[in-house]
Amino acid sequence: MNLLHVPKLYSLYAVRLVLGGIVLSTLRFFRIQIKKKFGFQVEAFFVILTASQFHLLFYCTRPLPNILAFALVNLAYGFWFKGSLYAALNCMVFATLVFRCDILLLIAPLGLELLLTKSVSFWKALTSCLAAAFLSIGLTVLVDSVIWKRLLWPELEVFWFNSVLNRSSEWGTHPLHWYFTSALPRSLLAAYPLFLLGVLLDRRVFFYILPVLSFVLLYSKLPHKELRFIISSIPVFNFAAAVAASRLYNNRKKSFWKFLYIAMLGLILGSLHGSFFHGIVRKLS
Repeated sequence: MNLLHVPKLYSLYAVRLVLGGIVLSTLRFFRIQIKKKFGFQVEAFFVILTASQFHLLFYCTRPLPNILAFALVNLAYGFWFKGSLYAALNCMVFATLVFRCDILLLIAPLGLELLLTKSVSFWKALTSCLAAAFLSIGLTVLVDSVIWKRLLWPELEVFWFNSVLNRSSEWGTHPLHWYFTSALPRSLLAAYPLFLLGVLLDRRVFFYILPVLSFVLLYSKLPHKELRFIISSIPVFNFAAAVAASRLYNNRKKSFWKFLYIAMLGLILGSLHGSFFHGIVRKLS
């Protein structure tokens, strides 16, 4: 584009288009694994709920380290559901060491759950993750040192600034409950009450929700909070909500379930309205 003397604005459009395509392709991979494990109906509601949310799709094209890590975490979720657990761990290790060190708060509870349930071998997981870690560190130090013209491991500096020095609060703080009372309700919309229902209706969901919920809880301890920090949790919450939506749809003709089904339709319509409103506000601002 520089050779063609195209204005930089169009370069930004191109970058965001490519990034959005990459992120959506990783979400597609996760969606396919949901279909294989939980069926077409859960997959369909996963798509509906995701498409009705403004913030997730808005962030998909933003050139931020969180979004680059988000693409890798989506791949990890897909491998997790597929049963390729070591590949899932390796994706998260790469995302942690290269793009966002805070993904450590997600890989830790996930790895612990896989070990406690004997889904992976400790020694095999250790050697696999160490190999991925050395490769990731070597790559990021090599590339970023050339770009910044000094020896640099960016995520180590980020970790030192945010966690060790605890200086992230200089950018503003929110109360401990902010993710659960503001960020998640605004981003999940209809999926927020539905994901809680999904945990109650299908015991398989808890296995997938627990590490992600732990991730948000651990992140809540940091004073500085932003939605993009926990954006990686949204696909799994949407999956749990889709399980609940599928159950409500299957039982919609039963007397009690019919009212819950109608309420769910109202929530989804409300999500669409809210996302449309957010889009208008963003455009005007």
